[in-house]
Amino acid sequence: MHNNSQQFDPPQINSSQYNSRNRLSIIHISSWLLGLGLLLTGIGGAFLPWIWRDEVALQLTGPGLAEFVKFLPEVRTMQLEFERLFFLLPLFLAILAMPLFAVNKGLALPTWLRRLLRLAVFPLALASLSPVWAPPILLAPEFRLQTSLALAAMGGAVIAPVLKNLPPKLLVVFWTASGPAAIILPLWQFSLIRPGLAEVYQQPVGLGWGWWVTAGGLALGLGGGVMAAFLVRLNGANRIGREPG
Repeated sequence: MHNNSQQFDPPQINSSQYNSRNRLSIIHISSWLLGLGLLLTGIGGAFLPWIWRDEVALQLTGPGLAEFVKFLPEVRTMQLEFERLFFLLPLFLAILAMPLFAVNKGLALPTWLRRLLRLAVFPLALASLSPVWAPPILLAPEFRLQTSLALAAMGGAVIAPVLKNLPPKLLVVFWTASGPAAIILPLWQFSLIRPGLAEVYQQPVGLGWGWWVTAGGLALGLGGGVMAAFLVRLNGANRIGREPG
């Protein structure tokens, strides 16, 4: 009887093909982690409560905290050297980085997420501005840097496709260098004003869940970005996933 077993032999996959497929899968996962991390950082830094105490009706977002601290006695009398914009650092980092990561051709982000990241820049950038949107206020020395960074972020979201060929590694170096500072500096400034907040409200005041979402987003985006950039380089791939939308 003729043996036809050879006709049913499964195709052989060598180890290099298997490793390449694994790397591509991990690149997709790490790109998703990066995108979600960017969104969480922006949303947490703009809209979620960094301080939340129902019993004293105290709820402050990152931008709200940056404004509130100006009215603490030790800050008003300049007894305390303080940089309130450090509370906006995670938000600014997110809105400046989101358009660049969103359009990058080396990352495996789906088209809808790329577009969402770019569109999200606009409400997040507006949240970083002064509470009073009158031009004289926005252009005053106190708010000039905030206004400039917000406009730069929105402009970056518009022209980002021009920069779609930037090496992922370059973007990750920027995120890696800036991410730790965006966690450490707000914590440091909060430690300086914490006694004043406790005195005003006659009870201890700690960072709320919005801050932890922001810090978690930074860490998630950092881990995903580093992993994606390393594997893109290792795999020798320049274009993974769909074209930027």
